[in-house]
Amino acid sequence: MIKDKLQQLGFSPNEITVYLYLIENGKSRAGKIIELTGLHRNLVYTSLESLLKKKLVSKLTSRGVAEFIPNNPESILENVLDQEETAKEIIIELHKRHTTEAGDIQIFAGVEGIKRARNRVLNYPAGSEFYVLGATNLTSKPEMESFWKRFHKEREKKKISQKILYELSSDPLVKEGLAWRNSLPLSKARFLPFNIDSPFWFDFIDDLLNIGLMSDNPITISVKDKKIVEGFKKYFNYFWNQRTITKTGLDAVEEAIYDQLNALKPGEHYYVLGALGKDYPPGFHELYDKFHTERIKKGVITKMLCFQESYDNLKEKFAKCGDPEGKVSFLRKYINTTPIPMQINIYNNKIFFILYEKVPTVISFDNPIMAESFKNYFDNIWQQETYTLQGPEALQKIWFEALDTKELRLIGARGYFIDYYPELFKKIEAKAKNTPGIIWRNIVDRSVQGHAITKYPWSRTKYNLSKIGNPNVVWLYGKKLVIANWADKKKPIFFISENEHLVQSYNDYFEELWKQ
Repeated sequence: MIKDKLQQLGFSPNEITVYLYLIENGKSRAGKIIELTGLHRNLVYTSLESLLKKKLVSKLTSRGVAEFIPNNPESILENVLDQEETAKEIIIELHKRHTTEAGDIQIFAGVEGIKRARNRVLNYPAGSEFYVLGATNLTSKPEMESFWKRFHKEREKKKISQKILYELSSDPLVKEGLAWRNSLPLSKARFLPFNIDSPFWFDFIDDLLNIGLMSDNPITISVKDKKIVEGFKKYFNYFWNQRTITKTGLDAVEEAIYDQLNALKPGEHYYVLGALGKDYPPGFHELYDKFHTERIKKGVITKMLCFQESYDNLKEKFAKCGDPEGKVSFLRKYINTTPIPMQINIYNNKIFFILYEKVPTVISFDNPIMAESFKNYFDNIWQQETYTLQGPEALQKIWFEALDTKELRLIGARGYFIDYYPELFKKIEAKAKNTPGIIWRNIVDRSVQGHAITKYPWSRTKYNLSKIGNPNVVWLYGKKLVIANWADKKKPIFFISENEHLVQSYNDYFEELWKQ
C-alpha cells in the first residue's frame, strides 16, 4: 500500500526501494544498500542522487566515505508543497503563452480526480443544467456517496439543476442512489432503457464535458468545447425521452412485481389484465406464492381479469397465501388463454407486460397516458356483467361450478353434453356422486323422457315445454345465468351473466314454469 502511495507522489520503483531501505535501516553506505536491495549499483546511485535533490535524504562524509541517512518523513510534504508552488508558477507562465481556445483538455487521475473534475461543475452560474449519461454502480460505492452528498449540497446552493441517466441495474445500491437523487431539489434521475455494463460515463454542462473511465486507477478526461457538449446533449435527450425498458428472465419478472409492491401502500390497488394461474414456466409458482403472501400481509389490493382456465388455480393460490375470503384479492374471468400468454399490470401511472415464453420477457412503460388508457380498458371489462365462453371444456367447468352450488335449474336441457362428450361428462358424474345434497331441476319437452339426464337420483324433471327445436339451454345456479347455444355441436357457445336483475327474472320465470 505504501509503495502505491509513494508511486502516486512521483517516486520511481527504484527510489521507493532505496528510500524505504533507509527508513527501515537508518544510516547506510551505498555498497550496503546495493548488497541488501539487490539493485544494480548504477540504479542505487541514480536513486540516491534523486532523493538528495528532493531533500528526502542527506549525505554525510567521514574520512572520505559517504553515508546516506533519511530525513524526517515530513520532508515528503515539504517536497510536495514545493512542487505545488512550482506548478502554480508554470500555470501562470502557460496562461501567458496560451492563445487558442480549442483543445482545452485536462486529465485527472484516481478517485480524487473524479472529485476534482466533478467540482468544476460548481463554477457555472445559477440556472445552468448539468447532465450525467451512463452513471454506473462503480460510482455508487459507499466511499463515493459521501462526496456526492457534499457535491449535491453545493449544487443546490448554486441553483444548478441536473438530470441523470443510470445504467439499467438491479443492484440495490444503484436503486437507492437513483431514488435519493430523485428526492433532491433540482434533480431528476432515470434508468437507461438498456444495460451494457459500460466502464465509462459522461457528464457535461454548458461548455464542459467530463469522460470518466473506470478501472483500478480511474481516469477522468475533461474537455472544454461548447459544440461537443451540444452534441452530447442531443444524445442524452434521445435516451431521456425513451420510456420503454425491456428485460428477460425470471429475475426480471421478480424485479418488476416487487417494484410494484414496494411502490404501493396498504389499501392501494394494482390491476392485471390476463392473469395466468397455471402452466407457468419453471420457477413462477414459487415466486408468485412468495409475492402474494407478502402482498396480502401488506394489504395491497389486486383486481385481476384472469384467463378462464386460470380462475380456479388463482382462487386456490390466494387462499393458500392468506386470503381465502378474497378481502384483498379480486378475480373475474376474462378470455381463454392466448397462444403466448401475456399479462398486463397497471399501477401508479405505470404499466408493464409479462410475456410467459420459455424465457419470459418484461416490457415496462413509464407513460401515464398509456397507463390511463389501459386502466380505462380494464375498468370497462371489469364492470361488464356478461361474458362469452366457447367449447366443451368450458361447459365442463360450468358443470363443476354448478355442482359446487348444489342446486342447478335448467330450461331445455336435452343431454347434448352427455351424448357428444361422454368422457368429459364422466368426471362431472363422478363429482356429482360425491356431492351430497345436490339437485338438478330440469324443465324440458317430452322427447327427452328416458334420457340419462333424467335418470340420476338427484335429477328432477318436468316436461312442460313444447318440442320446438330450440338449440338454447338456460342454466341457473348461484348468482349466474348461462345460456348455452348448441347450434354447432363441436363448438357450443355460452353466454354468462352475473347481472342480478337478469338472473332474478330468469329464476322467477323458471319457478312459474315449474309450478305448471
